[in-house]
Amino acid sequence: MSIKYFNDKIRFEHEDIMRNIIVEIASPEDIDSLENLTKELVESLGQKFDPKRFDWGIRRRIFDSLQRHGILIAVDKEKENQVVGMIVAELRIDPFGTSEGYIKQVFLKEGYRGLGLGELLLKKAIEHLQKIKVEKIKVNIKDQAKEAANLYSKMNFKKVYEVLELDLTEK
Repeated sequence: MSIKYFNDKIRFEHEDIMRNIIVEIASPEDIDSLENLTKELVESLGQKFDPKRFDWGIRRRIFDSLQRHGILIAVDKEKENQVVGMIVAELRIDPFGTSEGYIKQVFLKEGYRGLGLGELLLKKAIEHLQKIKVEKIKVNIKDQAKEAANLYSKMNFKKVYEVLELDLTEK
């Protein structure tokens, strides 16, 4: 098999998968799918899934009619409407009154990475934040997420500052 044939075959398979994907605003009916997706991602990073963190991070947002609009999900219509990706984009007002958008989380199921789905979710999140008139959009990127850093850079995000963390749970 030639390299060109192999690359073309992969491209067409990616196009077939992406053709079945829709991005929509999450609803309370999606809560179990969102919890499963979050648990899968957290555990794939070698961490323990904490239901309490999920409740504070996603569950409270999904049941808040204002914040719900910032949770966008990617659904695979070919796989019985399975949620295969999610991005959380929220509005924050800083102490000086500037409205900022904040990309909180991006999750993609393993088999859906590298297909352009993360970029699609990010574009939809940016559109959402533009509709609600944010002035700037910020995102924090963990060291493990180098692919995400490349995507944000491609979308014209610029490094402005670094975030340092002190873990008070460590002894």
